[in-house]
Amino acid sequence: MVDSLVPARRQEIARLAVNRFALQGFDGTSMNDLAQHVGLSKAGIYHYFATKEAILFEALLGYSERLLSTVQHALEGGSTPTAQLSRVIEAVLYLYRDADAYHQAQINDLARLAPSQQEIIRENERQVVRVMEGLLQRVGPELDASTVKALTMSTFGILNWHARWFREGSGRLGLSEYASLVTEFVVGGVANVVVQRTREGQP
Repeated sequence: MVDSLVPARRQEIARLAVNRFALQGFDGTSMNDLAQHVGLSKAGIYHYFATKEAILFEALLGYSERLLSTVQHALEGGSTPTAQLSRVIEAVLYLYRDADAYHQAQINDLARLAPSQQEIIRENERQVVRVMEGLLQRVGPELDASTVKALTMSTFGILNWHARWFREGSGRLGLSEYASLVTEFVVGGVANVVVQRTREGQP
């Protein structure tokens, strides 16, 4: 019974730790700091993790898996490419709402992990990107792969940076309304690119 609680406890420690890394920096956070922050003795935290890097890996791996499963699940309910895109955008925005610490850790500290660990996380990210590429390709089937790739990364740029300025409840748009606006913006942008490329005789 006790062993069955270990994965959940590891995930909780990783969640709390990544927030600490965001506040103090990875180098500025000791294992003793983390132990106190999560309510364990120093020996207690070493029972779950041998190193800070192991905690970081647990946090980033878990987050990348949640992102991938969130996107895959969102695909299931849409009857058209545009409806699926809308569901994926909304699901990602809701996941990102509480994920700033993970994003900071990924930008600042991913390179601290072993190359094999980095590759696992990056492959999850690539799968998420491939889902978005597939959706945008179906929204604009006339477009070539390089154009779809550029549109995909531009869409993620909108999603990834919205947390820097968007504050739910502070204006007229809630998060769902904002997700709809982003979908309209992306779909309209794809349609415009198709029209322009068609006029110019380009794919």
